Amino acid sequence: MKYYTRLPKTFAFGLIVAFATTFVTPCRAHVGTNGSYTLSSPSVSFLRTKELGRVSGQVSVAIHSNDPSGISRVDLLCDNVQIGSIPVSPTVIDSVVYFAWDTSSLANGKHILRAKAVNSGGAQTTIDRPVVVRNFPINTPTGNTIALNPYVKYQTMRGWEATDQAGQLFSPAWNNYKDALFDTAVNDLGINRIRLELLSGAENPVDYFAQWRAGQITESQYNAKRYEIINDDADPNHINPSGFKFSQLDSSINNVVLPMKQRLAARGERLWVNLNYVDFGSSTFEHKTSPAEYAEFVLATYQHMQSVFGFVPDTWEVVLEPDTSTANWSAVQVAAAIKTAGDKLVANGFTPSFTAPSVTSASNAPSYIDQISQTNGAMSYVSEFSYHRYTGASGSILQQISDRAILYDKRVGMLEWIGADYVALHQDIKQGRNSSWQQFCLAGPISWGPDSGDRYFVIDDSVPASPVITMGSKTKFLTQYFKFIRAGSRRIQALSGNQNFDPLGFVNANGKYVVVVKAGSGGSFSIQGLPPGTYGITYTTANEYGVALPDASVTPGQALSASIPAFGVITIYGR
Repeated sequence: MKYYTRLPKTFAFGLIVAFATTFVTPCRAHVGTNGSYTLSSPSVSFLRTKELGRVSGQVSVAIHSNDPSGISRVDLLCDNVQIGSIPVSPTVIDSVVYFAWDTSSLANGKHILRAKAVNSGGAQTTIDRPVVVRNFPINTPTGNTIALNPYVKYQTMRGWEATDQAGQLFSPAWNNYKDALFDTAVNDLGINRIRLELLSGAENPVDYFAQWRAGQITESQYNAKRYEIINDDADPNHINPSGFKFSQLDSSINNVVLPMKQRLAARGERLWVNLNYVDFGSSTFEHKTSPAEYAEFVLATYQHMQSVFGFVPDTWEVVLEPDTSTANWSAVQVAAAIKTAGDKLVANGFTPSFTAPSVTSASNAPSYIDQISQTNGAMSYVSEFSYHRYTGASGSILQQISDRAILYDKRVGMLEWIGADYVALHQDIKQGRNSSWQQFCLAGPISWGPDSGDRYFVIDDSVPASPVITMGSKTKFLTQYFKFIRAGSRRIQALSGNQNFDPLGFVNANGKYVVVVKAGSGGSFSIQGLPPGTYGITYTTANEYGVALPDASVTPGQALSASIPAFGVITIYGR
């Protein structure tokens, strides 16, 4: 049985929203905190307790309760003041509910969180958890001043993504530019996450990709078959190896993923592999209508990658753009696929980590996410909420996605928009709380047309022996973010006294600070709150790319001054 509730906003300690997801599993109830067992009172416990030791800003609080007689209600209190209450159902015996708690109104120091579960008979159990609040608000700066506050923390950054299309299947100059491309993409731009696409037609007894590459069929003939799904057999619990053809996947791994992994490893970093299932065609048999068969497809892919390459995806993107007419997956189908595939992976020794819903219109993301939350057991397998920016990416929609990410403790990623620029990136990080972000393809030849923001790098392969790699016009601005904000960095509060200088602040995993300022026009500003040290300064404008200014040294309590000659992006980073 499933249950879902959204509570109205309340001002008690800034509760934003509250959701409940429930599932039925028999369990003996635990009473209070004394360790005894009984059937007369419910059990209750905090989940993710490590994250509740020291808190600041908005915090997701998950509470688990169980009672064979049913759970009626779960409450969350702080210092005996109620934060919120979520009704469950007397027919639900096992429940996990989520509260989004805003700690900004609390005094810094120790507080007591209390979870209370009430069963269908009115019996209740409470459990207390000490927490330490560390919020240090800063005065709003005035004038051309930016102030950093490392005590207010936001999302942890994951990676800068590119789709695995780099011209490898189309350019006669591929072997002559690939090494330089990978070096530039990793070291100069900062790509550290790859979208590894897997087409739905990989479940097919005929390897059309291999036939195309061998010259046995034309590209048009391959394209007509690449999404055709033919079930390997009638048993979703039995994988027939001859029914799966992974040559297209293997080609992408060998040509793009492995070289990228090697270069990031040389930097002491790692490539995040996000495997993306693409289903832009119709077949007599469809994975979307058979969650068990979709789960088998996922498992077959994981087992293949593990046996051939020794690794599996870091994340599995459930389906590309389900809200398009070409894919046409409903929210119910997406959620069912997540639950069934997650169960299948766990049963076979793998750890699910799904990205969803990856909708074309950002405005569709909240409803897809809500359906996942209503599907028993699905949400626990999701690690990232994803959307594309082709339509519907208003500020209010980004806020709705961000609110859900806070509530369920998930990352957020904007994972495709052809033509995406630094203005969208800045908003996605700041308002959408993005941890990952993608424009589109890694690279492509000039035969694809002019630079339109569909690829990070444009390859002039008109002379195959001497190809020329050019960084895209929008890519130059993105570099001001990608290159300096690395995986594991934590965004911190950055306030500005002048909207013309819009800052984002970060602390990288090595403790070094990075401040990226989107400047609406040229001018000078100062930054307060940087720790002592030496800082590099670089900017990009419409007419200049990656201009390095002299390093600046900061002593304790000293502000750093910087300037940019025109509108663009300027980055200040710890050396």
